[in-house]
Amino acid sequence: MSDTNQTLAEKANALKEQAAEKLGELKEKAGELTDNIRSKAGETWDKLNSDETKESLQHLKDEATKKLSEAGEKLGELGDKAKEAWNKITGHHDDPAKP
Repeated sequence: MSDTNQTLAEKANALKEQAAEKLGELKEKAGELTDNIRSKAGETWDKLNSDETKESLQHLKDEATKKLSEAGEKLGELGDKAKEAWNKITGHHDDPAKP
């Protein structure tokens, strides 16, 4: 019986050592992964804050502002045309002197 207990204890210790070894390997890999993620995050942050990115964003902002202004002008023109069409259809005119 003592041999059986000793064999079980040895097996348990061997499993415990294997588990500790695997845990150590996992901790090492987790550390490497964490370092890699930090490095990539830093690179991404630097790229986002670069002058090139800021210039690109400013260019996009300028283009969007220009396009919005053009769209506003077009809407104004369309509104005027719609008003003229409505007045023709309904017989109303802005100038009371006109029949």
